[in-house]
Amino acid sequence: MKGQRHQLLIYQRVHRQRRFAFLVAALGFAALYIVIEWPLLDQAALVSLYSVWSRDLNILLIIGSALFFLGFLFKLVAPRLAYVQCTDRNIRIQTPLYPIVISYRRVVTVRPNQWGSIYPPEKRTRSQRRLLDQAWGAGVLILDLKGWPMSRGFLKLWIPDVMFLPGGDGLVMWVTDWMGLNRELTDFKDRWREAHSGSKPEVSVYSRLKK
Repeated sequence: MKGQRHQLLIYQRVHRQRRFAFLVAALGFAALYIVIEWPLLDQAALVSLYSVWSRDLNILLIIGSALFFLGFLFKLVAPRLAYVQCTDRNIRIQTPLYPIVISYRRVVTVRPNQWGSIYPPEKRTRSQRRLLDQAWGAGVLILDLKGWPMSRGFLKLWIPDVMFLPGGDGLVMWVTDWMGLNRELTDFKDRWREAHSGSKPEVSVYSRLKK
């Protein structure tokens, strides 16, 4: 049994930054290739240009344009790939490129809060303030954890730093329906504990609602 997929909104902010810079760079490389490869410049200008740039290197312009365009497409699609979902055995945090699984055994508490209370704007770096601009009053869900499933340094490769709870082990989940996610996390965690305590699990509130 699995719960609803709750989109992680922070990735919308992360991948919105510099998205169109990638597109501009891709178009710039493509335009430069066209100008050099096709006779859009007079002969004197081409001779002067080829004194510092070999025509054989034009392939680098194509590669550069393709890479920047792929980067733009990734930033366009990535927010839709990031979500958090409860399952019978664990919590799945799907980042755009890598899935992270957290056992209910590691979850100490689940509690609501606001971005502004967790990260006071006056104490944040410029990049963090830009990332959370106008979202300080938004409700989030905090997962207090006892330890990480892998090293924190490795997790930072996939998770934005504002998702890490400052001053302790925990994650900050920013989703549209944080109350629904709270209910699911509590229900799935309780069912998991009942199943591993040797007692027969009762029919959960979430299961009854699904019916």
